[in-house]
Amino acid sequence: MERRSLHAVDPQPGNAAMQRIKHPPIRNKISLADPTQVRAWTRRLAISADSLKAVIDEVGNSVAAVTKEVELQRAAHSTSPAPPIQSPPTAGEPAPA
Repeated sequence: MERRSLHAVDPQPGNAAMQRIKHPPIRNKISLADPTQVRAWTRRLAISADSLKAVIDEVGNSVAAVTKEVELQRAAHSTSPAPPIQSPPTAGEPAPA
């Protein structure tokens, strides 16, 4: 009976029955197929998953492009033109028409 270490890797290809290669995520791309990434990016950008999908459909899945687009959308919403404030007329002035 031959003894093998539990941590030994069989050098012959095709004999790694229970071992799977887990590929690390690409750091500069957002994958909508990975629920962990969707949750992390929706929390980080403070947007919903539907909004994240819409932005990715619009600009692509690049982290830089998505972040820039979300920031531009926030800036556009926060700087929306407000109506001018009019002061009430004083006693001797006519009211504006």
